[in-house]
Amino acid sequence: MKSISVQWTRNVGLEEVRTALEGIAATFEAALRIAADQGFDLVRPEMRPFGTWHIPGVQVGSPYWSTRWYVTESMDPATGRIRGERFIDVIREEPWQKMGAHYDVALIHFDLETDGEKMANADGSNFALSATESNLAAVISVVRLRELTDDEDFARALRRLAAHSVGHVMEAAQPGRPTVHVAFGDFHCSNLCVMRHAGTVPELLELALEEDEAEVLFCEECASDILNHGLRNHFGTN
Repeated sequence: MKSISVQWTRNVGLEEVRTALEGIAATFEAALRIAADQGFDLVRPEMRPFGTWHIPGVQVGSPYWSTRWYVTESMDPATGRIRGERFIDVIREEPWQKMGAHYDVALIHFDLETDGEKMANADGSNFALSATESNLAAVISVVRLRELTDDEDFARALRRLAAHSVGHVMEAAQPGRPTVHVAFGDFHCSNLCVMRHAGTVPELLELALEEDEAEVLFCEECASDILNHGLRNHFGTN
């Protein structure tokens, strides 16, 4: 399987990073278990946490010199928010993707905006909790989750958001199934599954509690989607 590069902006705390990495790792561990159950021996992907990085000796402001450059390239100056699609475009064009395809995950402490139909609304404010592109990248914002003052609730919600977002990257909840529907501009699952959609923080926590109680991450159908994705990447489309 492809490696996973993870970066985060400077005001994302180390405990937030650790929690998100747990959710990311849980998704890939689920993929490996699913493959093993079907008789496929997929290689565990390398997790590469780069943090808030910069390249020494490269001029400040040069393309791809640092995490800060990704932020400045994707920020809407009028709102101070990160434009999710733009951040993912920057990832798509980075030289390291061209050298060797990998998954990218970015954790940001800024509010996030995406295409209008993918935005949620709470207290008169439009926002998105994450932005994703299949087989490529996820951008995850922690800023709204900080509304949760209980540490366990916060960790549970962030782990679920990370797993859900990476599930989209792994092409879970594929269209054509009776249990898959469009919600907020993307395909989501209606089974008891981490691929159910949560647009707001209270919804996210409610679903996370249900899934934790049932000890469910991916339903069998979404697990099958992830397996198919992993096999395509491992063996090729043929």
